[in-house]
Amino acid sequence: MEHECDVLVIGGGGAAVRAAVEAVQHGGDILMVNKGAFGRSGTSPLALHGFAATLHHDDSEETLVADILRTGCNINDVNLVRMAARESRQEVALLEKLGVRFLRNADGSYYIYGGGGHSVPHNIIVDEASNGVNPVVLLGMEAWKKGVHLIDGVMMTDLLIDNGRAVGAIGIDREQRIHAFSAGAIVLAAGGANRAYPNVVPRISHPMYGTTGDGYVLALQAGLALVDMEFVNFRDSPPATPIHGTYVNAKGERFMDRYDPIRKEGAPRGKVVEALFREMQAGNGPIHIEIDAKESDTFDFLAEEYKSYVRATREGKRPPVTITFQRVLGGARMNPDTSSEIEGLYIAGENAGGFHGADRLQGAAFLETQVFGRLAGMNSALFARSRTRKEVSKGLLVSPRERIRKISERTEGPRVADLMKKVHTVTWDHGSIVRGANGIKKGLADLGDIREELGKAVGGNPFEVLEVSALALTAETILRSALAREESRGTHLRNDFPDSKEAMARKHICLRYDTPGALQVSVVPSHLG
Repeated sequence: MEHECDVLVIGGGGAAVRAAVEAVQHGGDILMVNKGAFGRSGTSPLALHGFAATLHHDDSEETLVADILRTGCNINDVNLVRMAARESRQEVALLEKLGVRFLRNADGSYYIYGGGGHSVPHNIIVDEASNGVNPVVLLGMEAWKKGVHLIDGVMMTDLLIDNGRAVGAIGIDREQRIHAFSAGAIVLAAGGANRAYPNVVPRISHPMYGTTGDGYVLALQAGLALVDMEFVNFRDSPPATPIHGTYVNAKGERFMDRYDPIRKEGAPRGKVVEALFREMQAGNGPIHIEIDAKESDTFDFLAEEYKSYVRATREGKRPPVTITFQRVLGGARMNPDTSSEIEGLYIAGENAGGFHGADRLQGAAFLETQVFGRLAGMNSALFARSRTRKEVSKGLLVSPRERIRKISERTEGPRVADLMKKVHTVTWDHGSIVRGANGIKKGLADLGDIREELGKAVGGNPFEVLEVSALALTAETILRSALAREESRGTHLRNDFPDSKEAMARKHICLRYDTPGALQVSVVPSHLG
């Protein structure tokens, strides 16, 4: 099947739909292609709650920039951080014009709270009761109204690049039909890899919400560099700060002052996870949250994860806090206008690297998806309008189609579900919260064996083989980056290099293909703006 458009948006989450809404306002035929079912797939529909912006009376652009950089441990691309902070207040107003409501106090002012890494409160929160549906669906309704076209159920396998310019893409649907797309510009916003580890956040544990690193694979295959893939975002489930709670271990100790005596539960997530992990390793688990009874009547507007914990404490229960995996913090390197080193290719959302750095400020992910999604939509549309769309050369289609055909025709071989379990064993055992060189090297060797098996694997449909292959490559990027960063910083903890090194501040670990199948690792400076 063949499709033509001015702007092709790959993905169906918060960044993708924001890009589509913006692109269509600049004219042209906008096509959004989503692997799952729009509004019921990926992380965004159940994760876009707190939005970091400069709306508090004590806040400023400079304060938000400083908090993001401090939380990111000086790994962030400063120009990306400044762009997001500068646009944050305007983006709130634009979202409200598009129908997204944020919670307000009785006097009409925004309800603003402090989260992990905040020196002053930055976060406003989506008013789920007033909205009725999640922000992704709200933005989707606006997109369809304005004329954006949607194709669900197609997994993109290759970007088509002709002499340094993005001209289209290839994908496959669950009926094994191959789709070829010709586009004037492309926005890559295909989501991250929330299935890279076995302990996924409970609210996105259903298979339909799974993301498998497809965007990272598309970027690498197209020739882009990935940065900061060693930094992965585990989280406390549930976090204590939104419910004004305090972590207490099995001995009854409030222990966060041992790990961050100033911010305690308000420390960046990487530090909180490290504290929980080390307490559990020391035999001080399980951990639970103590909630001030006077505060517990104010949480009805929060997500169910928090409300259910508050209900349990009211009933006298002490549910244990767990450590779960949320996202990879790295991705393809981009410029502040979301352009990439490939002409006509724009990056947004979890496929982009360089913004968060070594850890993520609470609320900054929602901010990132909307600001850079909007910029990607605008700039891709302007690019497509300013140039004649290049026809896709038939020669560009041969290799991707042949690769997909071979996967589709397999009837015997290793079961891909078993290989996914093997990938999870590697990531958790050798690339999770605390890593070391010996374990990382063992994990890389195991991934080499898994890759060989994937070359013969079969699944219930071609998606499964392609998805686990993408997860295996994502795992390799995490481990290769982790091996190269011989220090501990943010969410990256090395037991053989427990201290940070000044020489590695403001440096990215960078990965790109030198030849097909061989990742080249280098150290590059972050953009200082």
